[in-house]
Amino acid sequence: MSADVLVIGAGPTGCALGTYLARKGVKVTLLEAVEKPESVVGESMLPGSGPIFDELGFDTTGFLVKHGAVFCQDGGSVRFDFKEAEDQRHTHAWQVQREVFDLRWRDVATRAGCEIVYGKAIRADVPGKTLHTTVGALSAGRIVDTGGRTMWLSSTLGLRVGDPKLKNSAIGTRCRGVKMLAPDEPGDITICCIEGGWIWIIPFGDGVASVGVVMSPASPLRGTAEERFAAAVASSPDATARLADAERIFPFRGLSDFTATSTSFHGEGFALCGDAATFIDPVFSSGVLLGLHGARGLAAALTGSAAEEAALDAWQAEYREGAGIFRKVIDHWYAGDFMTLALAPRELQKPYFRRGIVSLLAGDVYRTGATASRLMADRMPTLARAVRSSSLGA
Repeated sequence: MSADVLVIGAGPTGCALGTYLARKGVKVTLLEAVEKPESVVGESMLPGSGPIFDELGFDTTGFLVKHGAVFCQDGGSVRFDFKEAEDQRHTHAWQVQREVFDLRWRDVATRAGCEIVYGKAIRADVPGKTLHTTVGALSAGRIVDTGGRTMWLSSTLGLRVGDPKLKNSAIGTRCRGVKMLAPDEPGDITICCIEGGWIWIIPFGDGVASVGVVMSPASPLRGTAEERFAAAVASSPDATARLADAERIFPFRGLSDFTATSTSFHGEGFALCGDAATFIDPVFSSGVLLGLHGARGLAAALTGSAAEEAALDAWQAEYREGAGIFRKVIDHWYAGDFMTLALAPRELQKPYFRRGIVSLLAGDVYRTGATASRLMADRMPTLARAVRSSSLGA
């Protein structure tokens, strides 16, 4: 079996890439390991993905609409509404269950003409452009790995590099009976800060939510997944209040040392996109957005012309820049600068404070002319120091 492009993984990134390519007349085969997507803990979309949802005709029916984000720390809280972002084209996103979300992306890809083959990759001959799988050898003009944070092809080719600063772990589940408390509004994601980490609450409606804990090496939490989860919730008055009557309805899922990137996103006969190229801490829910924008850019770069390698270099640089903005702000998050600004007295929160923060939360990092998110990413430590000085002076 042969194709022009063979894509490993039929998740959102792979299906978006396949759809963009198929619309250009490229023959695309998607290799997917799982016929029925797993009921993973959940995913929170960003408004910055909206243009790609629109371009590809993705059906968001039934997903809970998300208008903003709430951040809590030690009983203090603040809500940011996407209407405050610099980009006003998309002022909402969605909270999605991946077992539904991923199947809809497969529908998008197959309608565009992509073929989905179910099997697992075993060995890659690169640059031979042959992928050996559990369903036989597959060949293509280029192999693209979009298969997720295992970064299979990147690791196989010796390109994967772990992050020396972020060695975090996470545990997540789903709960029923989760409360919405002020300043939450329907559909908001809630992030609760705790010592050495944070808790996420992603609502799906009717009191059901994805709930999890991310822990840095500095976290004091120890024990089993259930013990760490319970201790994390107990350490946060904000999470405790929202989860007081909640019951767990999903097994715990764990993940560790997940932040990594690749030294190159493309080479002779291959490319890497989405989490398979680079995966960063999920505090700002950037994963799907980065994957979708990476897919759109990669599809445009794969022209088959003499200028293709130069186009791929430009795509990689742009892709890294957008991911780098999130990576920079994640450092500010763990340094405490983000929450210093978020919880600053309203009189200290200049309009550009909130516009910059909300633009980052909305994922406005790839739009031509986007300035608020970049300026905030660069200036956040300086602004946080100014807020702290003002608070001390008061």
